[in-house]
Amino acid sequence: MSLVKEHLEKIPVVRKLCLSLVTCALISGLHFLPSMAMPALAADNQPQKGALGDYGEKQKIATSAEARKALKKYFADKDLIIGEVVEKELYFEADIMDRNMAVTDKVIVDKRTGRIRSIY
Repeated sequence: MSLVKEHLEKIPVVRKLCLSLVTCALISGLHFLPSMAMPALAADNQPQKGALGDYGEKQKIATSAEARKALKKYFADKDLIIGEVVEKELYFEADIMDRNMAVTDKVIVDKRTGRIRSIY
């Protein structure tokens, strides 16, 4: 521990503050890092959607048609309907509905990354 104190005395105050903030962030995050390292696996040993597995296309999405295609692919194994896809500045937004046309979720598709996430 004295070695650490010795090195900290040589570091300017601003660097000490940054170093301590980073250290605190790392230490406080250690309790969940191991669970983030491995995605949850379904019974068939494939990553589950939304469990650090498949969050979307992992590529740029330029048009609402591409966003709709990504959403259809993402929700393919569910009995859901993709509503109107609305273009916003940084993302596309769509309602996800059940067979009765009741909105069950509202999602966005990031234009830069293709990542799909719920905003409902």
